[in-house]
Amino acid sequence: MLKQKLLERNTYTPKSAPPALGTVTLCLNSSKAEGTVMQSLKTSNNTPEEALTPKARGGQDLRVPVIYVLNMRGDPLMPTSPRKARILLKKGEARVTKRTPLTIQLTKPTGEAKQSITLGVDAGYSHVGLSVTTQNKELLSSEVNLRIDMVKLNSDRRQYRRTRRNRKTWYRQPRFLNRVKSKHKGWLPPSVQHKLDTHVKLVKNVLNILPVSKIIVEVGNFDIQKIQNPEIEGKEYQKGSQLGFYNVREYVLHRDNHTCQHCKSKNVPLVVHHIESRQTGGDRPNNLITLCKKCHSDHHEGLIKLKVMKSKPFRAATFMSTI
Repeated sequence: MLKQKLLERNTYTPKSAPPALGTVTLCLNSSKAEGTVMQSLKTSNNTPEEALTPKARGGQDLRVPVIYVLNMRGDPLMPTSPRKARILLKKGEARVTKRTPLTIQLTKPTGEAKQSITLGVDAGYSHVGLSVTTQNKELLSSEVNLRIDMVKLNSDRRQYRRTRRNRKTWYRQPRFLNRVKSKHKGWLPPSVQHKLDTHVKLVKNVLNILPVSKIIVEVGNFDIQKIQNPEIEGKEYQKGSQLGFYNVREYVLHRDNHTCQHCKSKNVPLVVHHIESRQTGGDRPNNLITLCKKCHSDHHEGLIKLKVMKSKPFRAATFMSTI
């Protein structure tokens, strides 16, 4: 009876959500793993000997990598060459504190002559570019790809939390003190906040290994209404395309002349369809189209394919204007 109840229990776990990760690797439990070493568990060498002594080959980058240096107090100094770092390590005058990127810390006091170093940050929605330069050369360059799956991850986490609360504390009342009105001033959506925090974290990581004296951040403020309508000006900013309509649905029906955009039929029950899912495309009029009930049902069943193009999103422009 107990087994039958467990099989019938519904935990409302989302199908697309990945299973919870365990602390034990599966291959460690198998008999084949006995006497072997897992490559993924080994610490990789971030500065192989080939990288320290590059060979002159056609099309190969011959720039010698730099080794970042910290003084005895942990403050960053000017980077040094791999040869000098190897000598300091052999003499015991320095020790390795970080392998990615390779950073050494001096064990005795030395001179702390520093040059003027500039950090350039190219902020972006999906990519972040970093470049650290002196007056003569570039010390560090990096391009970081930001996460774009935060909305889905937060949705899965919310579903797991609700399932766990319903399973373990089903006797409690629903939560009500976690609504938008209780959020502090300056609150940002989690996906935007994560990208902003990533920018700050990348800058702090550079400041921990290089004595940066100047930071230049490239930002932009985009006028989305100007992008959609280059001729807009003055009071037209206050008179949007939905002015005079009760809601978005009424505007979309009027825009499409109360006609199904697939079969061109009129005088039939109409619905407003999302071209892209509401979760990713939103409720913007550019993402909505008028369909009759039959075409709407056939499209969701996969019987017909709509000949419409997805509208261009403005997530990147909105993010850059927000930060």
